[in-house]
Amino acid sequence: MKKSIILGLILMLSLIAFSKNSFAAKTPAVNVHSAKFQYNKGLGAMKGKYYYDAIQHFQKAILIKPHFALAWAHMGVALHRLGFPSLGIVSLQKALKYNPDIEWARIKLKKYLASPRR
Repeated sequence: MKKSIILGLILMLSLIAFSKNSFAAKTPAVNVHSAKFQYNKGLGAMKGKYYYDAIQHFQKAILIKPHFALAWAHMGVALHRLGFPSLGIVSLQKALKYNPDIEWARIKLKKYLASPRR
């Protein structure tokens, strides 16, 4: 008797959880293969100081959308912080080539060029 009641409750809860009105059904689909998604993942990795992971996400974003200036710029910063200043400079130059209006990237590039680490 108790087993049948428990099984019935589990069945009802599972029907409610997977119904069309559930939260999962209302959540919009995320395209993990979009450049914007990969870029945002890279920003999250940068925030956590996971620069290697960030670079991988920025590279994926750039493969999808080669002229994605912000991805190039953030990848340049991540490369510089990982100890690859020359690659960081090249990435920032590429970002400014695609979008010369990114002022913070221009400032970073100027700072990196003046740095003796390169």
